[in-house]
Amino acid sequence: MLEVLINFICAFILVLAGFYIIKKITGSNQKISLRVIGYLLLNSSLIAIVHYLNYSFISLMLNFIINTLTYKGIFKVSLEEAVVQTGILTMYLLIFDTIFVIIQINAIPLKVVQNNILVYLISNILVVLMTYLSIQISFIYKRLRKFYQVLVNKDLRLNMIFIILIIITACGILYSFIINNKFNLRFYTDLTVIASLLIIGIIFIKNKDVYNKLSSEYDILLSSVQNFEDWIEKEQYLRHEYKNQLAILYGISSEKEVKNKIQEIIDQNLDINNDVVKQLSMLPRGDLKGILHYKTIVAQKHKIKLTVDVSIQDNGIINKLDKKEINTLAKLIGIFYDNAIEAAAESKKRIVLLEIYELKGRVNFVISNTFKRNSIINSQHERGISSKGKGRGNGLYFANKILNKNKWIIEKNEIIDNYYVETITVIKNTSKK
Repeated sequence: MLEVLINFICAFILVLAGFYIIKKITGSNQKISLRVIGYLLLNSSLIAIVHYLNYSFISLMLNFIINTLTYKGIFKVSLEEAVVQTGILTMYLLIFDTIFVIIQINAIPLKVVQNNILVYLISNILVVLMTYLSIQISFIYKRLRKFYQVLVNKDLRLNMIFIILIIITACGILYSFIINNKFNLRFYTDLTVIASLLIIGIIFIKNKDVYNKLSSEYDILLSSVQNFEDWIEKEQYLRHEYKNQLAILYGISSEKEVKNKIQEIIDQNLDINNDVVKQLSMLPRGDLKGILHYKTIVAQKHKIKLTVDVSIQDNGIINKLDKKEINTLAKLIGIFYDNAIEAAAESKKRIVLLEIYELKGRVNFVISNTFKRNSIINSQHERGISSKGKGRGNGLYFANKILNKNKWIIEKNEIIDNYYVETITVIKNTSKK
């Protein structure tokens, strides 16, 4: 009976500390209430009974399941989010538990800790205290909070599966260690496996987080330029009318100085490239047209000699793409177009050519640009490498990720007559309607 009571106390201390740690990591404003205390007491009772009846790999997994359901009820979140919360908490506790065991085992054998109820209780209290105090350190807290946000913001179910795999592996290693009671070759092999799995998972999640950030930035950009085409058309009209009015004043004025000043204003290049605007007007309204208008302004700012040629059908493939597909295509074209502009800006001729045409059931976006001869081309899809040079090719790296996720878009690049030519082909989407 005393063993059950000690197990209950240890379980209550752990789940209570877990409540405060999860609350801090998630930024929840959940306070201690009768409902919360009820969940904590029920959790402690169930875990104490499970451990008393049979301490095994299954009981460790049951422990994780009980904790997940407890925190789901307390914080009123989805099951997926509760798994992520409990998973992060469990891994964090295991780190300090392992550190404590390594320190303690040199002074007190593990069997003594397991068989001596008082030592077992004190050990658990110390582990919980170490874990709770560490979360108060700003550096650790910020890293855990950011890790949690990355896991729950995108692909929550995929991240939940990753957490479950880590927990299953960790429970297996923990149970193996408790049974063997020593740091043998098997223990270190198991530890290497979980460490490798954890590192691979963190790298994957970090890469995905950077990709998601870039995607979000492009979403913000696209939302800003959706009406850009309207502004350009209106601006062109107003400037045209402005010049007409100046021309009228020029005709009726007899003052030579005034006429010279009006002529000077009229001769100034106030217009956005009319030929480019006319060509882009053939594209359907939306993200793609907006981003190309925006990049055209960027090209003019860099004093790029820009030529645009659009030849598509009114009811062609682009018009049949849904909003999500247009959004994806706009991000991709935006990346390649932007890189072409920057690469051309560093060359002597400063030329960019954009061709959009439909042929044999496909739409081709061909972006050609001049570039410095020492630019790096072959490794363009590696992170930080592009035709613009090292450390400036993250856009192309993530464009490659977009291409990998969307098989209805084909990309190729080549060098033709001192031009770097990027071709993006949209094949007919057979999955649509």
